[in-house]
Order: sequence, then C-alpha cells, then structure tokens
Amino acid sequence: MSTPRTLTLPAGVRPATLETERGSFATLQAVPDVGTPLGTVLLVPGWTGSKEDFTPLVDHLARYGWRTVAVDQRGQHETPGPADPSAYTLTELAADVVAMSQALGGYSQLVGHSFGGLVAREAVLADPSVFSTITLLCSGPGGFSDEAKVQGLQMLAFGLDNLPIEQVYDLKLEHDSKEPRYVAPATEIAEFLRKRFTGNVPAGLSAITKRLIDAEDRTEQLAKSGVRAQVVYGESDDGWPLAVQDRMADILGVRPQVIAGAGHSPAIEQPAATARILVEFFHDR
Repeated sequence: MSTPRTLTLPAGVRPATLETERGSFATLQAVPDVGTPLGTVLLVPGWTGSKEDFTPLVDHLARYGWRTVAVDQRGQHETPGPADPSAYTLTELAADVVAMSQALGGYSQLVGHSFGGLVAREAVLADPSVFSTITLLCSGPGGFSDEAKVQGLQMLAFGLDNLPIEQVYDLKLEHDSKEPRYVAPATEIAEFLRKRFTGNVPAGLSAITKRLIDAEDRTEQLAKSGVRAQVVYGESDDGWPLAVQDRMADILGVRPQVIAGAGHSPAIEQPAATARILVEFFHDR
C-alpha cells in the first residue's frame, strides 16, 4: 500500500470524473500550462491503492507537457463498483482500462503500479491499438510466489469475505504496525488511509487480493503485443523480488530502470526522478 505524504493537490491537479462506455471513474488530472499536450499518460494504481498514489507524479508529468490522468479502478476508493466478485477479474478490469484510453482519445502512455501493472498488461493484450507504451512500475509477471506473502493475502481475502471491512482494516493495521520498518503516518494521512481502504467494495478488494496469488504470467504474450514496454522499480522495492522483475524485463527485451532512493512507491518517494524516466521512455522511439 502506498502512503501519500500530503493530501494537498498541486495547483494544476484537479479531481474529475472520466466517463467511459463502461462507466464513470474518479480521477486526478492535470494538463500543461502552455501549449498542446504531447499526449496522454494514464496511471493505474495497485492493490489497496488509489489515484492519490500518483498525485505528485501527475503534476510532474504535466510540467513535462503531458496530459496526465490517474484513476481509481472499479470498486476502488471513489469509483463505485458492483458487489459481484466476478466483476473483478483481470479481464474485466482490463476492459475498463481500454475504455478509459478510448475515452481519452487512445494512444495512451499506460503506467501500471504494482497490481495495476497486471491490469495494464491485460489491457494491452486485450487491445494494443489504444496504447502507445506500457510501463510496469514495481510490478511483476504474475501472482506472488513467496509463501509468507501468499499466506498474508489469503488471510486478508478470508477476512474480507467474512468480516466487516472496517474490522479487516483494523486487524491489518494492527499487524502492519508491528513490522520493524513501520512508521505511523500523520493523523490526516492515517484517516485518509482508513477511509480509502474501507471505501473499497469488499467483494472487489477480496477478488483483487486473490488475483495477487493466482494471476498467470503473460509476459511472453506482452512481448509479442507490439506495444513498447518498460520495467521500472525502486532500488529497495519490497513487492515482487527484484530478480523476478529483472527476468520479466529480459523477456520483454528491455533493461530495467532503477530509481534510487525509492522503494515500492516511486511516484510518491521520488516523483521527479520517476517522471524523468517515464518521459525519456515516451520520447525514445
């Protein structure tokens, strides 16, 4: 889970609703102050995340000349979603992202963070014609294989299926706060994190949690999609093992880009460096 450092939006970043043929999605958007945008960057957040995970990055990318849109996926934070778990397969979530790109005019530079990378990959495989590039940001080739991570995800999914989501969050927070590297956020941020988590559709969050266990590795298919790919991660990323991300990059025929001073959330921890790596990739044809 990414933790925003501030909830104050930069001057050029604004909330907006993105209307698509598959429904309405809550977003944060920014456009360049001067001139015609170079194109559109579409940012897809990960598990238990939201558009706010990208707030500083949205601002930086707009300053580079790109219209930038960060979204809440269906059932996530401020975007509504059905209570049916079958609505949260990778196929369904990917179809949403395709529709988002189409509504934004197509040819999006697609960036998927963590679980959002799995969704982004499926979107490209579903319709590569509406994406110019795909960046897998601190993401992996499929579900986790680490036994401890899998057990934790299984427990969380079980809780979401059987307990009120508020109780699940409290139990998760109690567990996380015992981790050696845990740092309690400021009160305003802590309140936001609880509101965001409990604002998810429980059936949707449970289904997404299970996808982090059973998602198929489709890297080879992505390599054949014809859409240029990029693999980026923080130097201390603790999501998918760095060696796993390196192998994914090798299959895609690219060299992974490593962001110094960042872990699993480079868009928050090092937004300027992340933006620079992204725009260099967008322009490298």
